[in-house]
Amino acid sequence: MGIKMKSKRAQLTIFVIVGIVIVGAILAILFYFGRVSFQSPDKANPKAYIEECVKKVVEPSIKKIYANGGLIDPKLQIMYMSENYTYLCYQNNNYLSCINQIPLLKTRIESEIKKDTEGGINNCFNSLRMDLEDQHFVVRGEELDYSVTLAPKTIFLKINKPMQISKEQASNSYEDFNVRIQNPLYELSGIAAEIANQESQYCNFEYNGYMLLYPQYDIKRISYIDSRIYIVGDRDSGKEFKFAVRSCAFPPGF
Repeated sequence: MGIKMKSKRAQLTIFVIVGIVIVGAILAILFYFGRVSFQSPDKANPKAYIEECVKKVVEPSIKKIYANGGLIDPKLQIMYMSENYTYLCYQNNNYLSCINQIPLLKTRIESEIKKDTEGGINNCFNSLRMDLEDQHFVVRGEELDYSVTLAPKTIFLKINKPMQISKEQASNSYEDFNVRIQNPLYELSGIAAEIANQESQYCNFEYNGYMLLYPQYDIKRISYIDSRIYIVGDRDSGKEFKFAVRSCAFPPGF
């Protein structure tokens, strides 16, 4: 009887020890992952928050680019049907071919988007910081390094902003907040640049032939007074890049 009691006590002791080990292991795991990753109610994923905020900031600028021939605040325009169209190629004199107003259109568009949105993107990070500090997080950050690149079917925003977010013993570090926006601006602005180049050289662009080769694009050309209005569209997305050309114009009466 005494042997059986001792055996049961030994088994009970073993179970208790095993239980303590398991609980300790669970607590250790929770503590470890708590140090690696924390969550706050609204900012559990700072990268996801910044991505969403950046897209909201950039979208209005992209719309301006499409409507204004690649510029945010264009100066040289013509009004047609209550809309202003920016000249990408222009010649004030008659009979002469136009001069390309923005030879490096892709580079200019990237610069225009960056200039128009950098302040808003800084505000995204400031908003993130203030919300986290309201939840008693400590936020340390460095200066924003930001660039815009047009790529096939994509607008790529390279955002470098080193940040450290900590609370008590938990700490996370972030650096890259890159954002990709699916958009055909690279393709449509490339067609617009080709149109401007050909209008400059030949006073014409064979848009019907171009659409036969590339049926995914819809190009409309409208003759108006002494200019031509171009609307270059992507059939899949419905996006349209709009601009105007004045090249080899004839004086009134011809």
